[in-house]
Amino acid sequence: MLWMILTLMTVLASVGLAIPLIRKRDAQNANRTDAVGILKGQLDELEAQTNAGAIAGPEAEALKTDLKRRVLAEGRTAEAPARPLAERTLLIVAMTIVAVVTLAGTGLYLAIGKPDVKAAPGAAAPASPAEGHPQGDTQLMISQLETQMKQRPDNAEGWRMLGWSYLQTGRNADAAVAYGKAVALDPTNNEYISAQGESTVLAADGQVTPAAEDLFRRAVAAEPGDPRARYYLGVAKDQRGDAEGAMNDWIALLKSAPADAPWASEVRAFVEKVAADRKVDLSGRLPPVAGGQTSADPGRPGPTREQMAAAGNMTPGDRDAMVQGMVDGLAAKLKQNPRDRAGWEQLIRARMVLGDTGQAAADYRSARQAFSGSAQDQQALRSTAAQLGLPGV
Repeated sequence: MLWMILTLMTVLASVGLAIPLIRKRDAQNANRTDAVGILKGQLDELEAQTNAGAIAGPEAEALKTDLKRRVLAEGRTAEAPARPLAERTLLIVAMTIVAVVTLAGTGLYLAIGKPDVKAAPGAAAPASPAEGHPQGDTQLMISQLETQMKQRPDNAEGWRMLGWSYLQTGRNADAAVAYGKAVALDPTNNEYISAQGESTVLAADGQVTPAAEDLFRRAVAAEPGDPRARYYLGVAKDQRGDAEGAMNDWIALLKSAPADAPWASEVRAFVEKVAADRKVDLSGRLPPVAGGQTSADPGRPGPTREQMAAAGNMTPGDRDAMVQGMVDGLAAKLKQNPRDRAGWEQLIRARMVLGDTGQAAADYRSARQAFSGSAQDQQALRSTAAQLGLPGV
């Protein structure tokens, strides 16, 4: 029905353009000819009446003189301007205009028209802040989780999930607050304590503040092998000027790392870079590279299978949607900053946890392309993919 209406409107518009070309332009001549004929007829009738004696001679002559004058006046009227083209040619031109306008209008509408868009009855509604933004879904999920935490503020795991969500979207100060509430509800959970310390450091632009250092010491006291807390305590020493003490702490952390530690290769790469910048000889001080080691930023560890599965009292649909939103947000960040190896490894790991092996393989190829000029990064990415069981690696 829509196309029938549009076609009819187009044809009517085209015909309107063609009418001036095919309109009879000799109408004035025809009207003039008819007037002269009528006057001549009146002369003949007047002549007949005069011959029959119905009209007196002087009166008849006066009437004849007036009619003849009118005939001459009508005959002297200027002719209408001649047509520039013949009748047949003008008809062809008119039909061509109709065809061109119809076909061109239809083609243009097919190219840029949107017949499926519904017209708004009033002014258009303002766009949602999330529309067109790569992290729009992520922000929506965070808002939903914030609402749930207002209703259930005693859910420690929910606060941890909210803190992790804030951390992934760069809201580090908010993450520190959320993790702090989780710690207050479950003060024996070392993961919460360590994560609160990490968020506090990130909120301070990488500076290990006294409050953060206290949290890391508390975490190490509860769990001496906590790699995140040990790493940041080394950073704290380095920031105070104790470069040698910091290096010793980092090397000790590497030596104590399990063979499959997901953070070991990243810490090793960091230590080697710092040593190279400061001209420190590490010969014989680092443990041998284990084939199963992978890299992940110890300051920003990716979600484990257990962490992704746990989301407090959230419904399964909300939990899955929130996790997917976090993953999509990380993917959007990597598109803007592809030179983030830890981010790529975290994204690949999350895809595998979610069971999306196809997208994990695509992310792995994108990561390798981003680090095409670095053999070390290529090897680290390959090791991560192999440990995760990525097909084809």
